Amino acid sequence: MAIEWQDNLSIGVLEIDIQHKLLFDKFNSFLDAYQSDGNTEGTLRMFWFLEAYAVTHFKEEEKLMQQLAFPAFHAHRQKHGAFIENVNQLKERLKVEGLSQALVTTMTNFITSWLVQHISTEDRAIGTFVNKNAGRV
Repeated sequence: MAIEWQDNLSIGVLEIDIQHKLLFDKFNSFLDAYQSDGNTEGTLRMFWFLEAYAVTHFKEEEKLMQQLAFPAFHAHRQKHGAFIENVNQLKERLKVEGLSQALVTTMTNFITSWLVQHISTEDRAIGTFVNKNAGRV
């Protein structure tokens, strides 16, 4: 169930690429915690950590976009907000339903597709902008 970082997801901005790779690692740690021993507490700690890391990454990415006057900043920021809202909904389900294979599968499908789609389109636009304006920024 792990998701593998692929070089084609690199957007060409080193600090963001490093953070994206770490997001993949943190997500895989969450999956490993769930699959290894079924330790609910450890799995939940990894989920909260993943959530906190995503929020921290979003703040760093948004700070960079603001510094560069990235034209699609507000739309991009809204997508980050939608991700956080979806994660909050998953957290509520987790509190009500408890940790189950069905919920982990839902989380995995959502986070995997979001990460790959968001990085390959939205974040790639940041990389394109940065590299196109490298001499002027």
